Amino acid sequence: MSDPEKPLTEAEKQIRRLESLRQGREESTQASAQKAYFPPKTQADKMAEKLMALRDNAQKPAGAKRGKIEGKQKSSKLRFLQIRILEQIYAEDKRLRGSVITRIALNRFLNLENSAEENELEAKINEILRQFKNRG
Repeated sequence: MSDPEKPLTEAEKQIRRLESLRQGREESTQASAQKAYFPPKTQADKMAEKLMALRDNAQKPAGAKRGKIEGKQKSSKLRFLQIRILEQIYAEDKRLRGSVITRIALNRFLNLENSAEENELEAKINEILRQFKNRG
């Protein structure tokens, strides 16, 4: 039915071996390039990227003026203990108003950078709170 296959010459064997090596090398190069440039993303990676983008968008550029936000925060509900601590912190240092403490706390919560003044005030707040803990 079919022709008996004639044995391959050494040159033909060498050519086939080189072609298969080239094909294998090409596939491995393509696979490594895809892994390097298009790594598969897990759900956690996707969520982390979204949060980092939100954080970067929230940070204001250096030297920018504060923008006005429509409407204002009229009040916030605080517990008695929180109000008492805010009053004691303010009594220690007049620069530590409730709005300043709120801004520093939000920066910490959102992993935003503090200004140099805010870093100094945060250190002062931590020192005052440490003194409160030692007293009570």
